[in-house]
Amino acid sequence: MWKESFSAVALDGLQRRERTGLMNAISGIRTAFLAISGTEGNWNAGVFTNVTHVGANPACMSILFRPDNGNRHSYTNYRTNKRITLVALPEAETQRLHDCSASYDEGIFEWEHLGGRCEQLTDWTHPIPTAALWAVELEFDEHFKLKNDCIYTVGRVQKVGLGKALHRKDGTLHFDAPPLLALGLQHYFIPESVAHLPFPEVKPTKNGD
Repeated sequence: MWKESFSAVALDGLQRRERTGLMNAISGIRTAFLAISGTEGNWNAGVFTNVTHVGANPACMSILFRPDNGNRHSYTNYRTNKRITLVALPEAETQRLHDCSASYDEGIFEWEHLGGRCEQLTDWTHPIPTAALWAVELEFDEHFKLKNDCIYTVGRVQKVGLGKALHRKDGTLHFDAPPLLALGLQHYFIPESVAHLPFPEVKPTKNGD
């Protein structure tokens, strides 16, 4: 039934970039966040898709960072300054968002360097792109170094900002303009809503038992 299949040995035999692309893709389509970190005059921006909700009481989110090679500006800023802001963006910002993944020198704010506009909002630590659909500011809470040297971090949600294209209804979030999603490292998509279903409940059997 498979067009292709890979054993663990076969995966190890792939070229590094090919293996990285495959493994990033098979974990599924995820929101592509622009992560902004740093301090005044020394902002940094990067693209992250390994972001998950890890609790609502208290509200927490995780970010998985690649192994620290001494040039991971976002991770260093997050650990040092204790804050990072995740921003979801619309389809029109695909190219600019993707280009923020390039390895710019420290001190270059990638988003503005590439022509993106930001606003410094009251009580938000980092500048927020004017195109933002929503943003979440996290405070660094804990981290774990995995066996492969990747770094799993957990941050507590300090602020959430929802743009005009999003609205809450029946306890859930709806959007008029969808956020950018990523499959792997180079392919981008936008979601299409196919249903809004009620919270699931156990259904009785036909005989009522």
